[in-house]
Amino acid sequence: MRGAALQSPGLAWAPPAAVPLHPRPRRAGLGGHHHRGAPLRSDLLLLQPTAVPLRARSPPTSSASSNVNPDTGEGADELLDDLLQEHGEVVYSAGGDGSLANEADEDAECLSLAVSLAKVASEVKAADIRVLFVKPIVYWTEFFIILTAFSSAQIEAISSKMRDIGEQQFSRVASGDTKPNSWTLLDFGDVVVHIFLPPQREFYNLEEFYGNATTIELPFETQLQ
Repeated sequence: MRGAALQSPGLAWAPPAAVPLHPRPRRAGLGGHHHRGAPLRSDLLLLQPTAVPLRARSPPTSSASSNVNPDTGEGADELLDDLLQEHGEVVYSAGGDGSLANEADEDAECLSLAVSLAKVASEVKAADIRVLFVKPIVYWTEFFIILTAFSSAQIEAISSKMRDIGEQQFSRVASGDTKPNSWTLLDFGDVVVHIFLPPQREFYNLEEFYGNATTIELPFETQLQ
């Protein structure tokens, strides 16, 4: 992972307990096949939360199956082409319980929360707002929102509006810091918000630490620091 070590210029201050990285195997869900540096478009994901269809593939009926040599595998490419032409590229679900579709729906709801919270921060003039999809690399949340504020009053305003949006529109009550800090954390469960003052944003550099996360392309412009 890029940026695995953080250089400390003599400042002894431990990050909140929610921040340590706990890698886990990548599983199906949003971003599972996206490479680092290729942002996901939040608007497309919201419009198509279950864009990957789940249909059981019918048993192959192509006559090409009889032409495959079981010892050498010769003829397998032709069989695959015939099957794709006959049945299309579909996902096979052995259990048929729709678990992947349910997971995609949950991811889309969390993404909607994350984008809404990020938009609120933008309206209160937060800078350099980033939304990261971290579900494949941590076990305790799905999205990070990382942003910069420039005063305690601004942090308080951002936190207050985020809490209101979470409770009123998504029935999510945030835990975490109740007073502004140089690193203020709001935990909405599947979305964790990190509000930094500029020196702490540069020092802890969470984007670099979680460099394998997928960046979500936001549907609005965000000002840089």
